[in-house]
Amino acid sequence: MPLDEKLIQQLIELYRRGFEEILQIIITKEAKGQAISYWKDMLKEVYDILNQLDEETRKWVQQVIGQVYSQASAETWAYLNSLGMAVKENPSFAQVHQRAIDVIAQNMVSSMHESFQFIGRRVNDVFRQVALEETGRKMASGTTIKDMKQRVIQRLLDQGQTAFVDKLGRKWRLDSYAEMVARTTTREAASAATINTCREAGLDLVKITTHYPTCEKCAPLQGKVFSISGQDKRYPKLTDEYRPPIHPNCRHTLQPYIRELDPDAEKVEKYSNTSLTKDPRSEEEKQAYKEMRDAVTIATNRRRAREVLLSKNYSLQDKMEAYKLLNKTYEYTGKKPVGVDGQIIKHYQLNEDKYNVIIITENIINNGPSWKKNKDIEHLRKRKRLGQIPESWGLEEYNHKIRELCSNPNNEVYLYYKKGFKQKYYVFGDKEWIAIIGQDGIIDTAFKIDKMSYEEYIKKEGMKYMGTIKELRANGQ
Repeated sequence: MPLDEKLIQQLIELYRRGFEEILQIIITKEAKGQAISYWKDMLKEVYDILNQLDEETRKWVQQVIGQVYSQASAETWAYLNSLGMAVKENPSFAQVHQRAIDVIAQNMVSSMHESFQFIGRRVNDVFRQVALEETGRKMASGTTIKDMKQRVIQRLLDQGQTAFVDKLGRKWRLDSYAEMVARTTTREAASAATINTCREAGLDLVKITTHYPTCEKCAPLQGKVFSISGQDKRYPKLTDEYRPPIHPNCRHTLQPYIRELDPDAEKVEKYSNTSLTKDPRSEEEKQAYKEMRDAVTIATNRRRAREVLLSKNYSLQDKMEAYKLLNKTYEYTGKKPVGVDGQIIKHYQLNEDKYNVIIITENIINNGPSWKKNKDIEHLRKRKRLGQIPESWGLEEYNHKIRELCSNPNNEVYLYYKKGFKQKYYVFGDKEWIAIIGQDGIIDTAFKIDKMSYEEYIKKEGMKYMGTIKELRANGQ
């Protein structure tokens, strides 16, 4: 394993542990005393971890970025010497190299510090929002602190609030974001070292390495020669847009280019002046790259799914999403899951309906019913028109009834699925009323059965009895 890769893995593990510790605090922090005291204590513990990660990041950057830069510079000198070039290091360039290291290092520290601040603010905002909602429900702190804790956990874990959202709107886990930043930054350091070492040696030309298969962004650039200063008009100028890394996890690097030593110099010059954006790959090359990326994506998705499924620090909803992701990787390849993966998938397949019911009830109890846009008003009016709900009811009363149907432990639950349905539905009933909810957690409808008996309606629709809410929630995961 290359030195920089080994160091990157150390940083990833550091962040993975930090991420797990944050989840552990949120889940296990004992809910007692006043809400504000509980929250301040929990937030302090979260910030302590974030501050520790911030400090560890600075140490890692100080050690690694200079090391990677120096190694790339040494490799460039070694390459030039292997070509028999009589070039020597210029002591006056020491400051140039140090400035480059400092700028790259500071950029990485700033990127990670921004992610820490984002997550800290997000955790704080979620608590304030939940506290405001609790006040709206006229629930006092102290005796209801456990209820508040459950709502905080639900928001933070089920809605991915402990993730960092970058400037492009992409959502990252702390360890995933750290990995992306570390890989990009170390490659930027290597490129900067090569460029500055070439300048120190009095060379103006560099060539982007070639790798197969490759992506549509790198394909138009690989194998081409660029002028660092832009003064050699035979080649395109090396701007930031074309300087590796072109994207996170980019394999391409820069090498010094000596035109006089290249027997194909004219051919390379001509090729270097072709389009820098048009994808030149054949269909076979595109397919080869797709297969390579698919293999990487499948391996990554399986690893991340296992992390969630084998950990105690994730919600049931997170685990169900991870199970679906893991199962999808095997469906995509057409291979049967074996070993631990096979056991995990079999377990969740056998318990999928029960787990869906648990997730639905938790979400409705903690966050209230979820409807498609404007469907709540539409169904309220429809059920009033049919005389199935009181004329005096508004949305608050209607949603309260749905919450009641999904929270009373003695209420029944039925599985409802017919050919042509796009998803499974779960029916919650109290012998008079029913609420029909999709496996996506969205309310389909709720009403009081009036044209026939409750039992007759259930039988007529072919709904399959699953058990009471209490029975289904008894064993949890």
